[in-house]
Amino acid sequence: MIHLTVLCMFIAIVFLFRFFFMKREMKRMTKQLQAYRYRYTEKKVDIEYFDRDIERLAVEINGYFDSMMEMKVEQKRTEETLKQAIANMSHDLRTPLTSILGYIQLLEDEHLTLEERAEYIGIVKRRTKRLQDLLDEFFELSIVESMDYELQFQTFHLNQSIWEVLMNYYDAFHERQLQVDIDMPDEEIMLYADPSAVIRVVENLVSNVLKHASGSVQISLKEESSSIVFTIRNKTDVMTKQDVERIFDRFYTGDTARNKKGTGLGLSIAQSLMKKMNGELFATLKNHQFIMTCQWKKRT
Repeated sequence: MIHLTVLCMFIAIVFLFRFFFMKREMKRMTKQLQAYRYRYTEKKVDIEYFDRDIERLAVEINGYFDSMMEMKVEQKRTEETLKQAIANMSHDLRTPLTSILGYIQLLEDEHLTLEERAEYIGIVKRRTKRLQDLLDEFFELSIVESMDYELQFQTFHLNQSIWEVLMNYYDAFHERQLQVDIDMPDEEIMLYADPSAVIRVVENLVSNVLKHASGSVQISLKEESSSIVFTIRNKTDVMTKQDVERIFDRFYTGDTARNKKGTGLGLSIAQSLMKKMNGELFATLKNHQFIMTCQWKKRT
């Protein structure tokens, strides 16, 4: 009986000590959380009393801190990107508008000859068309990147779709005096994707080549063991590694990557569409060759 009493007292003392240390540790953790909450410190929660449950709690709290910190960093990055977007949009819209207003003022001159008036009207039309194209691509990009934008997946002949796009640009290649080398297999390559989105991607890549390429352009399509790969490459002496790394950034305005010939949004739209089709679109620079690659995973 005495042994049982002593054992019970010992157990009670152990529990009292455990309760005391756990309560003290909880108070200590509470103070650390308050200090972190009110920005007195950036230090994470640490423990002095080692208990499995308390350790788990500390790990979860610190994990939450890490997540919150990542969210803050991402929020700040998003805010900076938005500011840059607004600045770039304002600049891109202001440039043709300023030009249009300037030529409209010139057209008010009663002493203009018919030739001068016709020339200025032509310039205003071209600037207005550029402004319309810019607004259309801003609108298209916002739709493509929205959560509600859905693609219509189906199996179709990729070769045929690409050939149709290239034939539509035949005159443009000829006008730019570009020699186009096309390497596509005779056998049909079937792709499970959105045909309209794929055509849009190819159109944007070809349009980009027409704006910047000179000499020759190599276009190829091949089927690999687990993917289908479409590439466009052209020689370049002006593009830098930085241009290639940021060429799909819709807010990047590097002179060698994008110039006054385009809005600078076509490649961003193409990459967004590729991502929605679970594909990849990336650029590389090798031996003065600028290469854009589309890669779709085969359907299993």
